[in-house]
Amino acid sequence: MIAQTEIEGVQDVSALFSRCGQGAQYRYDWALFADWCTALAASALPADPLALASFLDEHPAAQSTQRRRVAAINWVHNASGYPAPGSARVIRQVLSARAGKRDDLARSARGVLLTLPTVGWPQGLFGRRDALILVLNCIVGISATEVGNLQRSDVTYDGKIVTVGGGHAVELQPLADNPQCCPVAIYLRWARLQAFFDRYPSNRVLARSLASAHEIADDMVESYGMLPGLREGQDGPLLPSFDQWGHFAALRRDRRGVSGKSVTAIVTAHLTGAASASHTRSDPTGRLADVEVEEAVASPWFDGSEGGVDCASPAPETLIEQYEAAVARKYADVRALGDLAEAFEDIDRKADAILCRTEEILEQMGLA
Repeated sequence: MIAQTEIEGVQDVSALFSRCGQGAQYRYDWALFADWCTALAASALPADPLALASFLDEHPAAQSTQRRRVAAINWVHNASGYPAPGSARVIRQVLSARAGKRDDLARSARGVLLTLPTVGWPQGLFGRRDALILVLNCIVGISATEVGNLQRSDVTYDGKIVTVGGGHAVELQPLADNPQCCPVAIYLRWARLQAFFDRYPSNRVLARSLASAHEIADDMVESYGMLPGLREGQDGPLLPSFDQWGHFAALRRDRRGVSGKSVTAIVTAHLTGAASASHTRSDPTGRLADVEVEEAVASPWFDGSEGGVDCASPAPETLIEQYEAAVARKYADVRALGDLAEAFEDIDRKADAILCRTEEILEQMGLA
C-alpha cells in the first residue's frame, strides 16, 4: 500500500504509473482527470463522487473509454487506500442522500401548508400565494427561478389533474381527503382568484370577497370544477408579485412574475418559521356591495387571495416615506445577496442532472 504522502505528489503519482502492469495503461486517463481537478481547484485524490460525475459529464466519450477512465480513477484511489469514487454504491449513496433531503423538504412544506391562512385581508392573499409556491418549489421540485417564470397558460386543468407545462411536464394529482395539502385544490384556489380579478379588476372588491370567504377545514368537500378559459390578453405570470398591502406590483404587460430570489426568500422564511405574521389588516368595509368570487368562477369553495385597500388609507406623506424605505431595503438586499440564490440553485440543479447521468453511464458500463 502506498502512503498518502507519497501518492499526493506529482512525481510519486508518475512513479506509480511507471510500474509495469495494469497501472501503466491508466496514466493518460488519470492525468486527464487530475488536470481537470487542478483547473477547478478540486481534490483529485481523494476525489468527491460529484467531481467524478462532473468530469464524466464534461468529457463525453464511448462507453469503453468512460469505463477505462472510471477504472483508472478507482485504481489510483484503491492503491492509496481511499474508497473508489466511481463505484455505483458511492454514487447511489450520494443520490440517496439528495433524494432524502428532497423528501424532508417536501415533508416540511406539507407541514407549513397546514398553518397557512386561507381567509382575511391580506393574510389570505399571502397564504394562498405561498401555498402554491411551496407546492411547486418544495414538493414538485421546480426551481425558484422557474416557478417565477411560469405563465398562467403553462398550467392546465382537465377537471381532475393539473398539468404544469412550460418545459416541466409535471402532473398534480388531487387529494380529496386532504383539502389543505391537496396540490390541485391549492392551484385552483389561486387560479380562480386570478379569474375573479379578470372579471372584477378591483382590489377592494377582491378584498371584500376574501374577508367573507370560508376557512379551509379538514372536513371540507373541495370543489374541482372547471376554470374559465383565458381570453386574449389575460395570460401573464402565474405568480405575479404584490406589495405588503396586497396590491399587485403591477399587472404588467411583460411576462415576469415573482423573482427567483423572492421565491427562495418566501420558502426559506416559511420553512424556518421566520415568515412574517404582520400581513393582517382590518376587513374592507364601505360603499361597495359584496361580490363573491364564486359568482365569477362557479366555485363554492374558492378563497380570494388578492390585494385590496382599506377605506382608511394612510396619509400621502406616510405612503411616500414607506415606499422610499421599502425601495431602500430592496436595493440593500440586492447588493448584499447579488445573484447567490440563483447561482446556488443552478449548481444544485446541474448536480442532480450530472449524478443521474453518471448512474446511467455506470449501468451502461456494467458497474451498477
